[in-house]
Amino acid sequence: MQRGRTCAIWQAIALAAVVATADAQPAAPRTPPTNAQLVARTDEYLQRLASRGFTGGVLIVRNGRPVFAKSYGLADRTRGIAADTNTVWNLGSITKQFTAAAILRLEELGRLRTTDSLARFFPDAPADKRHITLHQLLTHTAGFRSDYSPTDYEPTTRAEYVARMFSAPLRTPPGAAHEYANSGYSLLAAIIEMVTGREYEAALRTLVLEPAGMRATGYTAPQWPAAQIAHGYQDGRDWGTIVERIGVPGAPFWALRGNGGLHTTLGDMARWDVALRDRRVLTDSSRTKFMTGHVDEGPGARSQYAYGWAVMRTPRGSRLVTHNGGNGVYVAELLRFVDEGVTIFAASTVAELTASMAVRTLEHIAFGEPYELPPTRRVASAEALAAAAGTYVLADGSRLSLQGHEGVLHADAIGQQAWQLLATGDTASLPRAASLNARAGQIVEALGRGDIGPLRVALGPDGPDSSEVATQERQLMEGRRQRFGDLRSVEVLGTSTGPGGLARTTVRLNFTRGAATNLYTWAPDGSIVDIGARPFAPAELAWTTDGEFRSWDPRTNSGVRLVFTGGMAEAITARGRVLLSRR
Repeated sequence: MQRGRTCAIWQAIALAAVVATADAQPAAPRTPPTNAQLVARTDEYLQRLASRGFTGGVLIVRNGRPVFAKSYGLADRTRGIAADTNTVWNLGSITKQFTAAAILRLEELGRLRTTDSLARFFPDAPADKRHITLHQLLTHTAGFRSDYSPTDYEPTTRAEYVARMFSAPLRTPPGAAHEYANSGYSLLAAIIEMVTGREYEAALRTLVLEPAGMRATGYTAPQWPAAQIAHGYQDGRDWGTIVERIGVPGAPFWALRGNGGLHTTLGDMARWDVALRDRRVLTDSSRTKFMTGHVDEGPGARSQYAYGWAVMRTPRGSRLVTHNGGNGVYVAELLRFVDEGVTIFAASTVAELTASMAVRTLEHIAFGEPYELPPTRRVASAEALAAAAGTYVLADGSRLSLQGHEGVLHADAIGQQAWQLLATGDTASLPRAASLNARAGQIVEALGRGDIGPLRVALGPDGPDSSEVATQERQLMEGRRQRFGDLRSVEVLGTSTGPGGLARTTVRLNFTRGAATNLYTWAPDGSIVDIGARPFAPAELAWTTDGEFRSWDPRTNSGVRLVFTGGMAEAITARGRVLLSRR
């Protein structure tokens, strides 16, 4: 599915927790870089990412003028096509703001009102849904489930999808709570079609895209050359393109239409930023309504949802209007620091190194704040690898196993301190790490037996219904068995700390022909707020200086430094040195 804010991947949650601090004290002022410095520093950082496999494009606008627009990596590895400023990127759920803009434009034209109820457009809507308003759809407070299709590409008609939405019970009463729902924006797309008498993409082009000058943005109408569309990559495999998947009659289908899947270029996103500053698409009052937070993004949230945007305060005390999107392979981030005159757009196509992992550093660069570059990769000698390879034990009995291969060390950590060290460069762990490790182990052991009970409890009463969870987990496990064989054992690797009280536990599932990991992100109250799954891959530690190896995690822009002398190993952390005993 095209992911949005509440089902964001870990790095997107981390970004929101860092910047969504409405009660934070403004950070100490720093000297902003000149345009030349911003360009040089941004390029240096992204070149380092590209050397590690990043493929993506970045646009930075300052005071209404683009100062940086560049793409990196290969848009198509098989054909050797490099990404450039004309490369087409997927927007994911950033699509929602374009749907919202079309609704506001229709309101300006007197064709509808955001206070209108569904009964105006669907006279036969059931009683529990008749009084839902367009405002509630726009702010994810209508009470619908997020999705009513198993995939974004299931062939559905508008009537079929609306019927599913209307026949299913609501998650919450209309207006009672913010519950992110892709389906609400699909319903808005249906209303746009009904009001205009035109297909969604055609109506969007007339109402929003053409006034903004965005001729290279759409689903398929721009008819981009195939070489211009970036391929997605996951675990080294070519995922293909979304454009290929929606290039059939009737597509994009209704699990995607209006809520995700639009494509664009860096140049068109610069034009969109201009349109958000003047009246070429929306009047001043409509733009204010468009980008003003209307509802909290959940209980205790420090951010508010507008119409296709989230609104929050940065650590500098300024306003950030933002949204992200993606499907786990394609990822896009749009951040508008409206009080500071800076916009950052980043898009990526490699699941292991995403735009969400990069935008925090890009923000630091743009505002002259401290940041860390990924370490330069250097090939270690066979002697250096042999001297470092082995199994090392930490104080809690956890193990760090190191093996040399093709000039780098591959690290496998099992147990809490070793996992925390590898993930964050320190051994300090959350006090609740042990209990989260135990709960995650119980969940995965039960899943291996086909029992979703422990997972369903951890998701809480507001999580997806049991049948949805069971279907997803059954499909995931079946796919893994087909690829890796029978499940042999389960190992809880450990829990790493995150921002805002979040924590993530990683569990490895060992099959006869390989391994995979389940990742569970926990809220402070002990409920699961995000689930991830990926093939297992050991971390890499690159040689940096004589006797020193260093890892780097793109999600946290940190890692561990290991120094090897005389058959001993020491981890250099921010709080000092940690001795690792060689077994």
